[in-house]
Amino acid sequence: MNPWVPLIAAILGWGSSAVVTRALVGSGVDTFTMLPFRLGSAILVLLVVVVFWKRFRSTDGGAWGRGAVLGAFAMATPMTLLTIALEDLPVSLGGLLIALVPIFTIAAAHFIVPGERFNPRSLPGLIVSLVGTAILVGIGGDTVAGVGNLWRGVTFSLAGVILAGVGGALSRRYALEVGGDGLVVPQFTVATVVLFLLLPVLGSSPAAIGPSDWILILALGTLGTTIPFTAFLVAAEMSPASRLAVSGYLVPVVAVALAVIFLGETLSLAILVGAVFIIGGVVMAERATPYVPEPGFSTAQ
Repeated sequence: MNPWVPLIAAILGWGSSAVVTRALVGSGVDTFTMLPFRLGSAILVLLVVVVFWKRFRSTDGGAWGRGAVLGAFAMATPMTLLTIALEDLPVSLGGLLIALVPIFTIAAAHFIVPGERFNPRSLPGLIVSLVGTAILVGIGGDTVAGVGNLWRGVTFSLAGVILAGVGGALSRRYALEVGGDGLVVPQFTVATVVLFLLLPVLGSSPAAIGPSDWILILALGTLGTTIPFTAFLVAAEMSPASRLAVSGYLVPVVAVALAVIFLGETLSLAILVGAVFIIGGVVMAERATPYVPEPGFSTAQ
């Protein structure tokens, strides 16, 4: 399979996820109510695939251990933080901040994935991307329509971005060790259990979800969760971390385009300038990080 096929599926899925999430937040659905049911619907779809197509089955105990780590710390936690951020930020701004994920993926891969070391030549690109973030926060604060608490949204978004970056590097490492297919069910199962256990603690109210909201949650679980996360794990077995990071460049582009079309959001000059700096800087960083596999560490490209 061409490694770009699962990556493109992940990009389109995550791009649509931001838009559907923002629509649910706008209709009054509580974040901590939305998340467990999002993953609950996602794993139901996944189980259908496992039963009828016999894909993504995992009998390896090592896969369940690694999948548990990915589910709790690389899926449930960053997903929660990024969803909270969308309570305050429009899709355009939140999506562009997600463009920083590749920076942290590349940095984490230096320590986590043998042969995928950080190259100092990436520093100019990282600096340019950080300047872009400063432009978004500093200049765009008073010009972006739909912003709630700007700094809270940015803080939660960046925390989610950092964890997502580390999760991307871990996904690459674990996919090489036990196979990407074997990690899918463990990751989804653990993430779903974690979020449902938190449901009563966080005082969520499923009764407040309307009929149309359930349709959006099902779409979010299928198109915005099952497809992109599964596709990413499959891609992680076929591509180095630097290539996986490309999804971080294009997800904001898809998210912003869909938000303009379906949510009626507008683009300010600050967002456009920040977008150029963030995406341009991240591309510079990734291109300056060559992939040199270490002897004795099996990889697929």
